[in-house]
Amino acid sequence: MELASNTLKRFTSLAVALDMLVSERLTLLSPASWEDRNDIAFLEAYRAKRGVRHVFAMCFTQAPETFHHWGVFARGIEGVRVDIDKRALLTSLQDQSCFLWNDVQYRTLDQLDALAAISVYDLPFLKRYAFRDEREFRLICESEDPGAQRRDIPIDRAWIKCISASPWMPDNLFQSIKSAIRALPGCGRIRFQRTTLRENDRWKAAVRRIVDQSVDRPQNGILADGDTAA
Repeated sequence: MELASNTLKRFTSLAVALDMLVSERLTLLSPASWEDRNDIAFLEAYRAKRGVRHVFAMCFTQAPETFHHWGVFARGIEGVRVDIDKRALLTSLQDQSCFLWNDVQYRTLDQLDALAAISVYDLPFLKRYAFRDEREFRLICESEDPGAQRRDIPIDRAWIKCISASPWMPDNLFQSIKSAIRALPGCGRIRFQRTTLRENDRWKAAVRRIVDQSVDRPQNGILADGDTAA
């Protein structure tokens, strides 16, 4: 089942994915530039309550891919989805107390108003109920370094299960990038594929089969020109 998946999906840009492969790292950034101002407010409240200089974060999804994921988090022809081994990543961080992670909890305004108090450690993982379909998993890191602008996490390329290309990426570009990735040191076996969200052979074959077997009779009892089916 999807809920038990050991895969974290990161929708991002091709440039970021290449940095993951070449430098073997994930880069957590400040949430200050995020579009969701509610998210920023909760993370800033957490930072202030904890009394730390910085909080850096990275967001993943554990949901099946949607058009929303591509359109919002990996826009354009150079968007990609990177599938990462969740267990391997979190195991590498478990002895570092500056890291915190959890599934995001989605609440309505009424539910939030009804809360009398909340653990400070729950603050970074609260989000408006309207975003619930994202099924977000969030990784955060505290930092006391006054000059810090990010936090890099070392990873192993073997933790990257697959990279999926944007549904808008032209085939010639896809093939060139696939060859370039395979040519990178240590990346010869990286799986690079195109998402079939917008064009899926199995879906189209099913449509053809259904059309071939369909009968010329409306299901709602209404015929063309206003006549009613018998």
